[in-house]
Amino acid sequence: MEKPKSRFIKTDDSTIYDSLTSLMWMANDSRLDKDKELSWDEAHDYAREMNEQKFGGHSDWRLPTIHEASSLYDEEKLNKDFKGGDIKIDSVFPPGAGNCTWTSDERGDEAQIVFYLNGCPYWYAKNDKTISHAVRLVRRG
Repeated sequence: MEKPKSRFIKTDDSTIYDSLTSLMWMANDSRLDKDKELSWDEAHDYAREMNEQKFGGHSDWRLPTIHEASSLYDEEKLNKDFKGGDIKIDSVFPPGAGNCTWTSDERGDEAQIVFYLNGCPYWYAKNDKTISHAVRLVRRG
């Protein structure tokens, strides 16, 4: 019996194409790249830095929408976050990432994240400097 094809295609060591959504993701998230979590403002700075560097040959990296970020969550998949905890994203993504990602979705003073432990979205105050998360940048493939 043939192994089913993955919807994710490693385009090189730094990007992963999602054939289901036609999105290109950075293989590493900010937690892997910077070895720390980021505030919402720092997540936007990170996107700006990656665009200035033309990461993966592109300058249109951005924070994902809540729907895009949620599309990576898969109850059937298993990966490890930076603390060695289980997260439910495909193992094509390197282990050691953050357990959540900031998204571009906002409502007033709050921004939304997706936790990859349970797939649930949560709202956090954008200016709360005590709350930091990772961000996995995306672009239209």
